Amino acid sequence: MDTYFNFNRFLLVLQRDLFENIKSALFGILTVLSIFSFILLMTTFDTNQTILTEFGNRLYLIEFWFIGIFFSGMAFKEFRNKEKSMAYLMLPASSLEKFLSTLFLTTIGFFISYTLFFGIFNLLNMGIISSFSETLSLELYNPFNQNVWSSIMVFIPVQAIFLAGATTFKKVPLFYTVLYFFLFMLVYGFVASLLLKFYTGKVSIGSIGDNNGIIYYNSGDELSRSDINDILSIQTFMFFLSYLLAPIFWVIAWFKIKEKEV
Repeated sequence: MDTYFNFNRFLLVLQRDLFENIKSALFGILTVLSIFSFILLMTTFDTNQTILTEFGNRLYLIEFWFIGIFFSGMAFKEFRNKEKSMAYLMLPASSLEKFLSTLFLTTIGFFISYTLFFGIFNLLNMGIISSFSETLSLELYNPFNQNVWSSIMVFIPVQAIFLAGATTFKKVPLFYTVLYFFLFMLVYGFVASLLLKFYTGKVSIGSIGDNNGIIYYNSGDELSRSDINDILSIQTFMFFLSYLLAPIFWVIAWFKIKEKEV
């Protein structure tokens, strides 16, 4: 199969993936929303708040990350089974079209469907709370706010990592991706600590100032935040996280599909 992109063929793959996964995806979203709604209702009547302004924002983002990472980490379910994997790889579509189909469903498709169902559950919870209490009320949640967009900007590169993990690991890819991601962060933290120790000579933990409980000393003098940022290359790391990390892991996922087709 040619590796170039054909829009009509992409739509056919997208339609196929949607019908193959929509039942389990909706079941997962509805299950998590139901559980969190139950927790919300149980905790609501134990509070003295008249307007539950914070619940909507917290629940939306918690559920968004939980469900989104799970779906991405367990994507390409055909690769968990040899026969299904063979059938999937033999589909008359390029590896690029297969990857873009899953990417679309786990990003834009997930955001639209999750936001829609969260809004429905939010309305139901509003009705239930208002019918049982005259003093408590739940605000109508608007997902199109700065907190959500900021969270999505972080979610996209992290989601790309789990999507690549889903194409790399055959068994329970979500678990292995979390494990390797955790190990990477440990290594990064260790290297960062070594750099700090090399440049400062001493690193100590405290609770003074606004450095999140960490005080850095250099010959008895406290380092400025700009010095710390330079040492850890924070700006470079954030640029990498924001603009380069997602495309890199998208390419990795695409090449993993191509590798399996060969």
